[in-house]
Amino acid sequence: MHTALTILNLLGGLAIFLTGMKMMSDGLQKVSGDKMRQLLGIATTNRFAATACGLLVTSIIQSSSATTVMVVGFASAGLLNLYQSLGVIFGANIGTTMTAWIVSLFGFKIQISLFALPVIAVGFFAQFIPRVPAIRRTGEALVGFGLLFLGLDLMKNTIPADFAQNPQVMEWISKFRPDNLLNLLTLIATGTVLTVILQSSSAVMAMTLTCAAAGIIDFPTSCALVLGENIGTTITANLAAIGANKTARRAAVGHSLFNILGVVWAVILFRHFISLVDWVVPGSPYVNDPKTLTAVLPYHISAFHTIFNVLNTLIMLPLLKQLAALTLLIFPKTKREDNKQTELIYLSTRFANTPELALVAVRNEVERMMSFVTKITDKVMHAVKVEDEKMFVRLVEDVKEAEKTTDVLEHKINIYLTQLSHGNLSRDAVAHVWSLFDVINSIERMGDCGEKIARILEKFHTKQAFSQADIDNIEEIAKLTKEITRETRKAIVFVQHPTGESAKEANEILTQAAAREEELNALRKKLLKDRSTRYYEGEEASPDFITAYSDILSNFERIGDYALRVTENILGARSPEHGTKYITVPSKEKHA
Repeated sequence: MHTALTILNLLGGLAIFLTGMKMMSDGLQKVSGDKMRQLLGIATTNRFAATACGLLVTSIIQSSSATTVMVVGFASAGLLNLYQSLGVIFGANIGTTMTAWIVSLFGFKIQISLFALPVIAVGFFAQFIPRVPAIRRTGEALVGFGLLFLGLDLMKNTIPADFAQNPQVMEWISKFRPDNLLNLLTLIATGTVLTVILQSSSAVMAMTLTCAAAGIIDFPTSCALVLGENIGTTITANLAAIGANKTARRAAVGHSLFNILGVVWAVILFRHFISLVDWVVPGSPYVNDPKTLTAVLPYHISAFHTIFNVLNTLIMLPLLKQLAALTLLIFPKTKREDNKQTELIYLSTRFANTPELALVAVRNEVERMMSFVTKITDKVMHAVKVEDEKMFVRLVEDVKEAEKTTDVLEHKINIYLTQLSHGNLSRDAVAHVWSLFDVINSIERMGDCGEKIARILEKFHTKQAFSQADIDNIEEIAKLTKEITRETRKAIVFVQHPTGESAKEANEILTQAAAREEELNALRKKLLKDRSTRYYEGEEASPDFITAYSDILSNFERIGDYALRVTENILGARSPEHGTKYITVPSKEKHA
């Protein structure tokens, strides 16, 4: 009964530790979420920049799992290629060792209860401070930080002081020491399985440090478990890659190969590696005195973890191309990879651990959806003046196909945003989600307008009802509409890649978008007046044709209206109550 209670108390402490770890990571991501995207942009420079980026991002958000999921998602989206993805993953492996150092520095040297509960109290009540999102998010991170150490303290205090001195316990533990290859591999497998089950290498590392500080396991045994934890942590990336494209799956497999190959050389040089760490870190980790053991052993284990990942990265960086080639053998390239237009590319990976960064992927998907609208306006413009019947039919069919794609994408993005809105999002992120609902709805309606124009042209094409003047007029408004849709797409891209003069540029984009929409309205009125003048001057035209001509112009004008609505939403001008980043041109009454 006593043993069962001890185990349950240990699991309870572990549960609090894991909860704290997640809350701290989520809070830190909310504080620095958008900056993470900018940091990942640095990864496109070279392999060394990618590694430094992965190290920095993981150190900030304190979760290698979140970083690797992010990398898999961006690889799936095409924002990072295979080499850049692997570079970021290398850095993430180094960055994740920070958790062990934090636990070693604070978890065993001081009385945790002296600061854990006050930190939780400060963080909890900070979340109720209104109108200061940064303080609320920091408060969430502080609660997580406090819970993390509270859970560690519970685990540490649950283990009896004389537990490791029990002769039966000592005899049982001695059977698992890595004195031979079989025991070493068994311990590595144990560390791997525990990490896979708990989905957190940090939690297993905390358990390892706690047991080591209590004298239950010795230094070599701890190191063997740490090697297993490095393999087990790759499961998160591989789970995230399920259903993603081949680039994302290659990145996940590359992560596994990187850690497995690292463990291989570490196993071969295990005893020498242990001696190296003993030489680097002061103090002996083999003493029996509990106080000395607590003061020395956690640092040795943390140093082993860090040195292993640093050396593994230094070995693998020059061999990055060879590692990438190995992943390509597992997932070979095909001539047409993942060429399904109606599938979500940027959102093929579920950003379960990084909901704030999911918005970046959503905006990429929105930009892709907008590309089909620019394609529609381009095809319609050519269909107006083309004389070849086969070419006309193909252009109209292309428009219909692109419009169907926007319908499907709108539905799928809507589902994704709905799921995302139920997650743990910041206030600004929720505002962005609701704004994006309107954006994708507007883009889908732009596609509908383009298809209506194509169907009208298809109906009257064989009747040759349009005069040359009519064709010229429709081509003129089509060209302007095409330019407007392209500028709208550029505005979406601008939000993804802002510059130092972002606010000023956003003002210019909004001002130009409003002016272009007014220009389109004026052109429509002018062309309708021109058609009316020609009719009264004797040019023959049936009522059906006049209605069709008017509908074509009206649908082009509606595309301009929706385009302005998209630009205003994407730059934040339509929702000043949410405190969005760019607020300049107030919405006109008809767009409200």
